[in-house]
Amino acid sequence: MSSPESRILNPDSLLKWGIMGTGMIAKKFATDLPQSETGRLGAVSSRTQESADHFAAEFGGRGIAGYDALLADPEIDAVYLALPNGLHREIAIAAMRAGKHVLCEKPIALDLADAEAMFAAADETGKTLCEAFMYRAHRQTEKLIELVQSGVLGDLKLIRTDFTFDRPVTDGDARYRPDQGGGAIMDVGCYCTNFTRALAGAEPIESTAVAHLINGVDDYAAGTLKFENGDLLATFTCGMTVVSDQSAHIAGTKARIEVTRFWQGLEGFTIIRPDAEPEHISVEETRPIYAVEADAFAAVVRGEGGLFGDREDTLGNMRVMDDLRKSAGVVMPGQGAS
Repeated sequence: MSSPESRILNPDSLLKWGIMGTGMIAKKFATDLPQSETGRLGAVSSRTQESADHFAAEFGGRGIAGYDALLADPEIDAVYLALPNGLHREIAIAAMRAGKHVLCEKPIALDLADAEAMFAAADETGKTLCEAFMYRAHRQTEKLIELVQSGVLGDLKLIRTDFTFDRPVTDGDARYRPDQGGGAIMDVGCYCTNFTRALAGAEPIESTAVAHLINGVDDYAAGTLKFENGDLLATFTCGMTVVSDQSAHIAGTKARIEVTRFWQGLEGFTIIRPDAEPEHISVEETRPIYAVEADAFAAVVRGEGGLFGDREDTLGNMRVMDDLRKSAGVVMPGQGAS
C-alpha cells in the first residue's frame, strides 16, 4: 500500500478539470478543487449555456453548453462526471475516447455490465477511470481499515452501517427513476457496501436486501452481507426519505469501533474496549475532502495506487449492488416499472 505522501503529485503538474453537470455534488467538487495540490478548474458543461455560465461565475472556469462541446475542448485533461447514473456509461466512454481521464460519481454505472464496458473503454484508450468514493482517498479511512485488518478488534464479527437522508419525492429527480438507476441502495447504500467490503478485505458470498418501493425504486432499504465461512456478518440500512443517520459500528471479539459519519472520513473514530477508556483517533488533513479526492485521482493518473480507484473493488461493489437490488425486487434498468 502506498504511503499518503506518495499520492500527492508535483504541484507543477496540474490536471485541467472539466466538470460535467451543475448539481449539488458538482458544486461540492468545484468548491474544494482550488485547495487541491494537483488540479484546477478549466470548464464546466451543462445542457444550457445559462446554467453553465452561472456555475462558472460562482466557481471559475469557462461555461460550456453541451457535454460533447466540453469533451472536444483540447485544454481539458480530466472530467468529473456528476450527471445522473443513467448517463455514466455513455458519457464516460465518450470522454475517454476524446482523450480525457474520468472521475465518475458513484455508483459508477447502472449495473455490472455497464461498468465492465466502461473499463473496457479505459483499456482501449489508455485513460484512467475511477469511481468517486471520495472518503476512500482520506487518510482517516486508510488508518481505520489498517487498524481493523491488523486485528485491533480481535476476530471481526459484525459490521453495521447506516446512510439515510430525507429528500422529497419528485418526478423530476433521477434518484426516483428506475431508468436512471435510482433508489437508496444505489445512491447511498453503495457507500455502506463499499465500506464494509473494504473493512472485510473480501467479497461477500451472500448479498440480500428488503426494500420499500415507490414506482419500482427503493426509497429505503435494509440489507445483509455474509462473508466466507459465515464468520463475518454485515447489515446496513439506507434511505432517501428517512431522518439522517450516517454512522458505522464495527465489532470484534476484543473491541468495537464507532464512526459518526463513516462516508466523510473527517471526524475520527472511537475504539471502545471492555474495562478501558474509549480511545478516539483522528487523522489530520488540511485539505477538504473533494480536494483530497482530486489529488488521489491525479495520483492514479500518474500510475500510483492506494485505497482509491481500484478497478476490481469498483466492479466488486457493482456486483453486490446488482445482487441487492434483485433480491429486494427493485426494477433494474431496462425492465420498466410495472
